[in-house]
Amino acid sequence: MLNNKSILLGLLFAILWATGSVAFKLGLRSADPLILATMRFVGTGILFGHYFLINKKYRFRPNLVEWKAIAIYGLLNTTLTLGSFSAAQRYASAGISMLFIAITPLVIALLSSIFLERKLKCTEVAGMLLAFSGLMLAAVLDLPKAQIKPMGIILLMIYVFAYALSSIYFSGLKLSLSREVFNVWQVFVGGIILSPLSLFFHQSHVTHWDFYLWGSLAWLIVVLSFIANQLWLYLINLDTVKAANWLYLVPGLGYIYGYVLLHEHITWYAICGTIMVIAGLIISKGVKTSKQ
Repeated sequence: MLNNKSILLGLLFAILWATGSVAFKLGLRSADPLILATMRFVGTGILFGHYFLINKKYRFRPNLVEWKAIAIYGLLNTTLTLGSFSAAQRYASAGISMLFIAITPLVIALLSSIFLERKLKCTEVAGMLLAFSGLMLAAVLDLPKAQIKPMGIILLMIYVFAYALSSIYFSGLKLSLSREVFNVWQVFVGGIILSPLSLFFHQSHVTHWDFYLWGSLAWLIVVLSFIANQLWLYLINLDTVKAANWLYLVPGLGYIYGYVLLHEHITWYAICGTIMVIAGLIISKGVKTSKQ
């Protein structure tokens, strides 16, 4: 049974996490995707790193074992997960992007059965098939309407699997380093790894140093990279699979944010696909999961 604190924090996480695509798209008016993502991640490390460095309440310098965990988690969660999501924003609408996030709980359950030897139930398998079918309905049939492009689908699938792997990896970590400090380090290291990729893919240009750039970075750094990430680490530390359940709320919120703030169109394919995804998620969670 989830307590009231977990419910409130999970709800807050979903509300904040669903803003990611809209906030990033506003920043794309002034900068290329990968350089914007790099500025976000490195900026998070620099901004909050100084705070934890001078705050004696926290141990800021990781040991060798913790450096290994930071590097692996930073690669999975920041470079691959958020890096691919950032790059995908040039090829997908905010609503479609959030719909991909919704299937992450199913991928976590699938990968948990492989890496954590967690047995999949028949309802979970049926739910996965229905949710994936809904995702493909919304994504593939919206290709002619330019809601998403093939490259967007590829990048968002990388996002989903990297996100699931990073969540499973973190759930098994036993660290003495605080979650706050660990998060700042992994975001910073992930940004450093991502920086040469922005040069390699010729996405290293900032066209305007304006309100859209600074406003986007402020939201991405403070609200998403720090606050939302802290909430996510807290939730998956309690229960990886149950934490992923909060991602169910993201698609609907993402479509609403995209419609209101970016004036994106919501197609019938997207509506039907979203209903199928949510139905699949409900079916897959028909059986109670225990903490892994």
